[in-house]
Amino acid sequence: MIKAIAFDYGGVIEITEKGLMQKIADYLQITLENWFKEYKTLNYLCNTGENSYEEVYALTAKKFNASDAEISHIHEMMRKNMEARKINFELLEIIKDLKNKNYKIGLLSNNYIQLRQQMIEEDTIKYFDSVVVSSEVGYQKPQPEIFEILFNKLGIKSDELIFIDDSPSSLEGANKIGYIPILYADNESLKSELSSILGIRFLYDKK
Repeated sequence: MIKAIAFDYGGVIEITEKGLMQKIADYLQITLENWFKEYKTLNYLCNTGENSYEEVYALTAKKFNASDAEISHIHEMMRKNMEARKINFELLEIIKDLKNKNYKIGLLSNNYIQLRQQMIEEDTIKYFDSVVVSSEVGYQKPQPEIFEILFNKLGIKSDELIFIDDSPSSLEGANKIGYIPILYADNESLKSELSSILGIRFLYDKK
């Protein structure tokens, strides 16, 4: 029986403009595939708190011989992307409904060390019973260890959790770990999947 639902933060709770990496790849005149391949070898540095995202993007750009001026421009692109971020308030209402239905709510994010304070300041942390951030615990999705930390904090078994993330790579190994994965696309499709799995209806459903 499902007792808890956990959510990723970036791309799920917080929405930013899509396509930043594609814009950077275009700017450096490389393919998105090549940028992402190199970035994936380094992003553990920011996920575990060793480096900032700005530093990791700079290290990735240097693999393509980017100049200091080009790296500065990439940082400006990142800044503008962050300024465009917004909280997914509709999803927070869905979470409130789930809490009212007595499900425990968790957050599991590959993110920088400042995320917890950011969530306190934006008043989103109150929606979650437990928050696990990669940079705080030293593991990152999809490593089983970070999920074990989440299970323990929520006081549940692995097969009692649904985890929602917008990145397919973060959901790799779900069957082996034991939780039910949902790849997030939008709020309506998420409500439909949760309704089907949990056998519930959400507030304001038209059906």
